Amino acid sequence: MRLLGFPETWTKDGLLVVKPYVKNVLGCLGSVVLSDSGIKIGVVTDVIGRVDDPRLVVKLYNREIGEMLVTRRERLYFEKRTSRK
Repeated sequence: MRLLGFPETWTKDGLLVVKPYVKNVLGCLGSVVLSDSGIKIGVVTDVIGRVDDPRLVVKLYNREIGEMLVTRRERLYFEKRTSRK
């Protein structure tokens, strides 16, 4: 479990925009995102923004938790995806 970043905004479609604290944002694609308490909340689906200031798009498992995560400014973590052979 590694620190991913802090949520910035959310949409009613169930997407969460996260400001990452990791250098290699492309390595996070497809990773499972966890809340501060260790609960799985979604999957990283896209990287948007400028190269020097990227943002990660997380597809939430439950649409209702987006507002709570943004207002609490909760730290988000991720588990690296494992490659299958």
